[in-house]
Order: sequence, then C-alpha cells, then structure tokens
Amino acid sequence: MKNFLPTDYKKNEKLKINHSYLVEQFFDYSKIFKELEKVVKKGDYTLGKAVDECEKNFAKRTGAKYAISVGNGTDALLLTLKALDIGAGDEVITVPYTFIATVGSIVTAGAKPVFVDIKEDYNIDENQIINAITKKTKAIMPVHWAGRPCEMEKIYSIAKKYKLHVVQDSAHVIGARYKKKHLVNFGDACTYSMHPLKNLNVWGDGGFIVTNKKKLANKLYLIRNHGLKDRNTCKVFGYNSRLDTIQATVANYKMKKN
Repeated sequence: MKNFLPTDYKKNEKLKINHSYLVEQFFDYSKIFKELEKVVKKGDYTLGKAVDECEKNFAKRTGAKYAISVGNGTDALLLTLKALDIGAGDEVITVPYTFIATVGSIVTAGAKPVFVDIKEDYNIDENQIINAITKKTKAIMPVHWAGRPCEMEKIYSIAKKYKLHVVQDSAHVIGARYKKKHLVNFGDACTYSMHPLKNLNVWGDGGFIVTNKKKLANKLYLIRNHGLKDRNTCKVFGYNSRLDTIQATVANYKMKKN
C-alpha cells in the first residue's frame, strides 16, 4: 500500500488533505508504456482496437448493452441531449450544485436549464421535481454527487409519468449501483467522465455514454464521429468527439487491474 500513500506522509511531513494522487496511482506507468508501444507500432490511433475493447469493458462494468466512448464527459452530456433531439425551446431539469459542464451542456444544446434544489446529501431533491415541470420540459438530468446515486426509482417514475427523458450525469459514480441495480436501468442514458480526477481516469480527457436503447446508441455512434457511417458516407451532421486509442489503452489497463 505504500505506493498509494500521499507524498507528504512518506516524507514525514505534516499530513495535508490531498485531492490528487495521480503520481502514486500510476506508479506502474512503465507497464502502460508497453501497451502503448503496441499502439504506436500499429499506428492504430483513432477508434482503434483498444477503443472497441474499452467500450466492451465499460459496458460490462456498468451493466449496459451499449457503451459509446467520446472525447470527454462534457461531450457525453451534450451528445446525449442532441441524440434525444433536445434543443431550442426545451427545458431540462437539473441542479445548481454541480460542475459547470452539467449546465453548460444544456445551454450548448440550445435548451434552458431549470434548477431544483438539493438535499443534505447534495443530490437533487426528487420531491421538488414535479413542481418544476412545464409544457417545455423534455428531460431530467440528475447529478450523482461524490459517489452516491440520486433516488433514481422515484425520479424515473416521475419521468415515465410525464414522458420525459432521463440523462444521468454520472461523472462521480463509475461502478455505482442503486438498490443493487446498475444506474443505466433508470433512464435513457448515463454519462461518464474519465478526467484525471475521476474514479476511473486516464492520462487526459475521456468520456462514455451508456444506454440500453439500441436506436439511441446507433445515433450516438454516428454523431460522435462526424455522422460518418464509413469513411465516405455521412448520414447526419455530427461532431468530432472520439476517445483516442492511447487513452483507451490506459483505461483498459486500469479496468483489468480493478
């Protein structure tokens, strides 16, 4: 365990609260370098074999039928909203207590964020959601804070009653479950970040969208890569938000370890 202790502790200095242990976490980086060497030798940098493997691994870890890798967690939110045709004139219910990317994705999609307050656990107060619903409401975006899932059973029940989408900001809860069920079972999609400060992280940016809905997954696979069906066929106008093979290799190594 000594490799995972804070640097200050190992130097017998006064212990401080440290929010980043990246150096200690990746002490075995030489093993990852060997995996990256295979990528370099093949020149397999974009949507390569390691990305396919990473998507399969991530789907298994989150209990989802489909896992779509993207460039970062913010894109995971934005592309999901776009794939659900949420935009100008629409409202999305979420919380103000979150990182700016949550609200930013809603605004960037062209929709309006509508705030519901949080409870003592910093998650959305599910009992206030109904009062925030209007004729323009198209989705609920709960944010699972600091590893603790929101009350998804009630949130999903409200969404079904009012025919709303549920897009979960799951950046803090990779691997978490709600009442022994994977979070993907409570809505349209869960979105994840693999930023270096997240619990499953890579050496830069990375993100995932998981869903059990085939139609949604197929649309996301398209729009994360310019809407291209193949190199010369564009079905829809999309975005450039691919998880590169190098980051996928890092994620695969970590998922195999844990």
